[in-house]
Amino acid sequence: MTFTDLEARLGVFGLHLRGMLKPDAEQVELLKIEADTDTSIALVGNIGSSYWPMFSHSAEYRDGRPDSLDRWSRRVAQQVAQEYRARAIFPFEGPPYYPFLQWAKRADALNQSPLGLMIHPQYGLWHSYRFGLLISQSHLPVQQNTSVESPCRKCEAQSCLQGCPIEAFSTKGYDVGKCAAYLKQTPDALCHQQGCLARLACPVGEEYRYESAQHTFHLSAFLGAR
Repeated sequence: MTFTDLEARLGVFGLHLRGMLKPDAEQVELLKIEADTDTSIALVGNIGSSYWPMFSHSAEYRDGRPDSLDRWSRRVAQQVAQEYRARAIFPFEGPPYYPFLQWAKRADALNQSPLGLMIHPQYGLWHSYRFGLLISQSHLPVQQNTSVESPCRKCEAQSCLQGCPIEAFSTKGYDVGKCAAYLKQTPDALCHQQGCLARLACPVGEEYRYESAQHTFHLSAFLGAR
């Protein structure tokens, strides 16, 4: 198996291999891995709207049942895991929850943005992680974060913190309740048509912004969970 092989297989579903790392001793116990087993964690996710064409035409998207994206991710992950004799793990399963964001920061050039989301120097805020693959006896090279400086440090405007019409984001954090209440009470808000205005205000990775249908999907899921 090579990076090219796995990346090509994931590409069929519009997904990307986002990094490889070795679990530390504490995580070996969490993952229930034999201590003497050579196991790597392959992080899999999207860049921009890369998975949207495949997901939006899937049975999970169309069946009207809850958690369609998680169910699609599970099906795809289990299929790929079976082919590569791996074990699939998910960020939405728990408790206990797997520390996907910690892993992502170890394996890729990520930093926390003022919005709380992880920002990538190329993709900006337009990426995520859908699942992981535990691959035994992996010969794939482990990737390590080279501690790239966050693009937010050079952003004097901090336009993301100014973009929200109700100032749900601040240096103190994200007021989820305030955001959800506004969206439910204001169906004609631009957020419903365009997506989160604070997130859209970030200039990094503009070419990777999600397409409109994906914005709407995520917003509906956000409100449905509240």
